[in-house]
Formats: sequence, C-alpha cells, structure tokens
Amino acid sequence: MFYTRCATLALTSLALAAACSDSGPGGSPRVVIAPVLDSLFVGDTVGAHTARYFDASGDSQATGPLRWFSSDPAVFRVDSVSGVIVGVGRGAAVLSARANGITGTSLLVVSRVLDLSLLLDTIYLMVGDTFTVPVSVRDKDGNPPPVRFTPVTSAVVTVDSAGLITALQASTLVPFTAHADSVTATGAVQVVQLTDTVGGKGSFTVLGTVIHRARAGARAINYRRQGDTATFRVSLPVVAAGVTIENIVITLRDSVAAPGTAAIDSISFNEAGASADFVCRPKRAWAIWSVLSSPPLRGLSRQGGTIVITQVDTLTNGLAVSGRFSFTGQRSDLYDDPLARLPVRGTFVAPVIADSRQCR
Repeated sequence: MFYTRCATLALTSLALAAACSDSGPGGSPRVVIAPVLDSLFVGDTVGAHTARYFDASGDSQATGPLRWFSSDPAVFRVDSVSGVIVGVGRGAAVLSARANGITGTSLLVVSRVLDLSLLLDTIYLMVGDTFTVPVSVRDKDGNPPPVRFTPVTSAVVTVDSAGLITALQASTLVPFTAHADSVTATGAVQVVQLTDTVGGKGSFTVLGTVIHRARAGARAINYRRQGDTATFRVSLPVVAAGVTIENIVITLRDSVAAPGTAAIDSISFNEAGASADFVCRPKRAWAIWSVLSSPPLRGLSRQGGTIVITQVDTLTNGLAVSGRFSFTGQRSDLYDDPLARLPVRGTFVAPVIADSRQCR
C-alpha cells in the first residue's frame, strides 16, 4: 500500500492530539494553519503552509508579521520568516505559526525515502485463529518493493513469508519481522487462552500520516437493550495508574453467541452527545475511539466498518470471543473535515459476560 501525501491524522501521544487543535477556546482569537497535518520525505523542501488569523468574533483579519517554528529541528527545519520547510529525519513534530500574539499549530510527519510500517504490530489470537499482518510501504518514487516476512515455525505459532499467522497453542508474545529491501519492521503475536471471564487482551492502531499503536485490555458484554432483546458491546481500554486514558467501544445491534461478521455503521456527533439512547437502544452497530484529553478527543465511526467474531468458546461464568475490527473514525472536533477521518483497526480476545438487567 502506498500512502499519498497527507492522507489523514493519527496520534502518537496526547500532546500531538492537543497540538493539532486550533489555538484558543471558542470566542477567543485563534490562528489556523492549513493543512492541519502534512507529510514529507527526508530531504524534501516544501513551501510555507497557509496561516490565517481570526478575531474573537470569528472574522478573518490580517495576520501582520508571521513567525514560524518547528518543535523538533531534528525532524524538520522551518525558516522563521518565509515558512519554507525542510525534512531532516524520520518522525513527527509540531509546526507553529505566531501572528498577533496568538499561536496556531499543525502536525508534520517526515518519512524515510523508503519506509515500512506494520499497521498492527501487536496481535492477539485464540488457538485456531489465522491472521495476515497488514503492512504499509512508503516509497518516495512510488514503486514500493514487495514485503516478505522471516518465517516463524514453533509449537505455539507459525508465520509464513507472506505474513500469515496461525495460532496453535497458548503463548507469550512471539516476535516476527517484516522486510522491504533493507528496511525492517518488527511486531509480536500472542495466543491467548482464557479460562474465566477475566484477562482479555487487545491491541489497535489508529492510522494516518502518523501511526498510533496501543495495547489494551479487552472485555465484552451481552446486555439487555431497553425494551428489546440483547445486544453486544466490546471495549478495549488503555489504563494508566488506574485511569482509562484511551478506549475503543464497539456496540452491535444483536448479541453475540457464534462466529460471524457485522457491519459497523456511522454514529453522528448529535447521537453520541445527546443522550444514552445510542447505548441502551442502538438502532445499528457503531464504534467510538476516545482519548482522555482536554477537551476529550473522539473518533466517531463512519459507514463501511466491519467487526469479525472469529471464535466463541464456552467458559466458566460466560464466553470467550476472538475477533478483529476495522472502521473509520471521524474526529468529533473536526467533524466536517475529510482530513480528520482516522482508519482504526485491531484484534482482541475478550471474555463475554451476560447481563439480563435492562440498560439504563
């Protein structure tokens, strides 16, 4: 897969999430840089981005003298007056523009001339599952070389040269390596075998000009929808110091009792924020990726996503499921911006509990 210049945004940290928002709360002056995110290769030189100044009423005004800054000159340099940018090294850094005492920011990503990335670098499966590792090869000339994997043969997992993983027995994390010419990328797979409704594991990637990866817990529930039959929800929380700092939640229209595939539909900004009906009375399947930040950042699913339940096993006090998902999340703070659509994908092995109480 060859990524064109500045396709979408994904976040490497909460700091970058904040960096790509407009400066200033609503009702205050702000500077807006366009594009809000961009990418280039090491050695590239690009002209200045566009910066506009808006007053407290939201009216565009003259910027006056502009000054440009790079948060990390080892990633890219920018001429403080002209705004011309030079790619220096692989990574992501914040481009800032200051006008009339107000600073606006955007995200700029610099890639190597040949770059290989695993689009999911930690994979969780159940015994008997198979999964092909998704990859991205970026090549400045537009002719990326083929990708091959170093074969892995063991009693717990195998990986063939095309990246097809077969889960054989419960295991700890087993590393694997992908190659594109002289460039390599490493990942890992774990075969999870649950014995009770605890200990689920998952991972996900938020994809764009920056690839953000996370390992998470995983848990699921079949619960009673208001005035109707049961529905299913799986969540992948990332917890630090006892606080969930990031999460993915996928809710289906029906409960899960057997393997199958369901389409992930859209959820609107109004539906996600207006009431609990989208949880207690879901009319269709939806997904949300969220990050604990100030203000909170969410990616709301658009049409075209999929969740696949690959296996369902009976456990003490419940079920265990393995699955995978992919959807496009629209950033809620940039709901009408096509550049703020975030491809999200992941795998999970999760315990499933049943709750017969009516959702409230």
